Amino acid sequence: MAQQHLHTARSRDTTAVARTCAALRIPPDAFPHDHQPPEFCWWDGVVEAVAALARVVPVVTMSNVTRWDERPGDVAARFAPHLAAHYPSWRLGFAKPDPRALRAVAAQHRLPAGQLVHVGDAFDYDVRGALAAGARAVWITPDPAPAARLPAACRRRVMAVADLRAAIDFLLTATTSPRATRSRT
Repeated sequence: MAQQHLHTARSRDTTAVARTCAALRIPPDAFPHDHQPPEFCWWDGVVEAVAALARVVPVVTMSNVTRWDERPGDVAARFAPHLAAHYPSWRLGFAKPDPRALRAVAAQHRLPAGQLVHVGDAFDYDVRGALAAGARAVWITPDPAPAARLPAACRRRVMAVADLRAAIDFLLTATTSPRATRSRT
């Protein structure tokens, strides 16, 4: 429900709460306006990993977050100055796994979505969204079994790895190998 209504509500959208309440069949005065979202849960070494990757390719982030829940110290501040850009879903107007989210990011950087590699830990949001957009995915998961069940054409576009370090090692190797192609944003 949040992905459909709140995560994509622009800052001037005054109807998002009303649409959400209608979809949930609750009165607007029952909406939790005092909602306090949990803090982001950061992986150990994530800032260093992003910094290492940013030395060889432009790095952008996407977050499914409402305009009400995004805090100034969240993603963009945490990874500055290593990010080329940060895209919260409420600014994009699309939330993962909607392929339009990744396509909108690609368009912002004048790239085809097929040149993007999306890194994430949620199969349904990160991997399926990337594949639907035409991008590639690095899936951080302790259980890569679902990736093995993908159709062969999709498996070629997904790399399942056990942890963040393995994801960064894979990406650094892929972007610095003689066969890798890089695009500038």
